[in-house]
Amino acid sequence: MTLAMFECFIAATETLNFTVAAQNIHITQPAFSRNIAALEEELGFSLFLRSKQNGLRITPAGLELYNGLKKLGREFRLILKHAEQINRGEEGQLVISILNGTCMDNESMAVIHKFQEKYPRVEITMLSYPYERMMESIETGESDICFALEATVEEREDLLFDSVFEVENYLAVPSRLQCDDTKEYSLKEFQNEYFLLSEDAPAINSLLIKSCRNAGFEPKTRIAPDFETKMLWVEFGKGIAINSKEHYMQNSNYVKFVKIKEIPKDRYAIVWKKDNYNPVIALFYSMYDEIMSS
Repeated sequence: MTLAMFECFIAATETLNFTVAAQNIHITQPAFSRNIAALEEELGFSLFLRSKQNGLRITPAGLELYNGLKKLGREFRLILKHAEQINRGEEGQLVISILNGTCMDNESMAVIHKFQEKYPRVEITMLSYPYERMMESIETGESDICFALEATVEEREDLLFDSVFEVENYLAVPSRLQCDDTKEYSLKEFQNEYFLLSEDAPAINSLLIKSCRNAGFEPKTRIAPDFETKMLWVEFGKGIAINSKEHYMQNSNYVKFVKIKEIPKDRYAIVWKKDNYNPVIALFYSMYDEIMSS
């Protein structure tokens, strides 16, 4: 039974007049009659009795079918409405991942809150990962979108991205160095210190090493297993590291965040996999773009 057959049968039963029923559902009377005939042939029994004297009457079998289909029709419309909401992204799930040790800018977090307020039937989950694990979650579909350094995804043909915000970089240094956090320093002033890298942040590692070389020296390095361990090593006095000032260690008595003139800002992007067809992604990005452009 097609949807057209269903609609014709319900309309014919409720009007007992093919011409009127066809007008009510906005199709021609011949097309209407063909749908009824095709349905009767498919079912193998008559749905209506036709006579010049009594006009159109529904058969007992047709009446039983009508009573059942009427209930199913209401359920079908609810299911269809639900499916349309999912297709528009107004219901569903959005998993957002960010890099360990980074802070979302306030404007981006505000967009997420506004999105949740406008679409309360969308379940938003936020996760924090090391870099490689975060990108793996995008590739496998475990995460729908992530906020990642734009430089790390520019050449990825399987991903789509768009720039969203910039982050000011600082040099996190142990307080034993007695740096003035109101002063701007040069990297070369720290060339005798160990520069800390982390295995899960290759893009930041490359940025630091490149910046040191541009400043005229080859940095001494130590590699921590992950971003947060690297920051703990700074606090313990084992070296210095690039990081945003928006980090919980800005309140530590053992760490200073100082401005370095050779270190550029980081640009972050919303990133998603090209073949991820979750409709909520487009809905979220559209709201993000609209709010940020206003």
